[in-house]
Amino acid sequence: MNDFDSKFQKLFTELVEIGFDFVNNNSDEVDTVYVIGLIESGYFYKVFYSINNHLVKSHKVNAVSEMQYDMSNERAFKLLNLGKDILKGIESLFKSHDRDVPTMLKLQYHPKSGKFDSEFSYEKTFTDHKTKTAQDVYEEWFEEIAK
Repeated sequence: MNDFDSKFQKLFTELVEIGFDFVNNNSDEVDTVYVIGLIESGYFYKVFYSINNHLVKSHKVNAVSEMQYDMSNERAFKLLNLGKDILKGIESLFKSHDRDVPTMLKLQYHPKSGKFDSEFSYEKTFTDHKTKTAQDVYEEWFEEIAK
């Protein structure tokens, strides 16, 4: 594995690790960790989960999990800021290696099996749209998974 690939793999893994860490690495109850990262007009990182067969956004995890988590604003903002910092690192890595920067990363981690799925896009998802926001892209993916 070359230098670029190993650095990208590390950053990519960190995006998932911080989302899984938010639910205390609870592989007993967490079925899937869903992570979205957008790099367009800034950086957008959010996560949602399948816990005990219930799809929930990060602020609702205590409603479906036997384990209860620290849901303080401080902890929630720390998660989002760590995610943004990792996305900045991904953008910097791609630019320093003269590569096109992905605009969207969708990652799925299945703790029970260790399986990992990823999808990347290089198309703008919202910045060329008159009313669409990064939050809308996140909501659309959440709804798509919920079907």
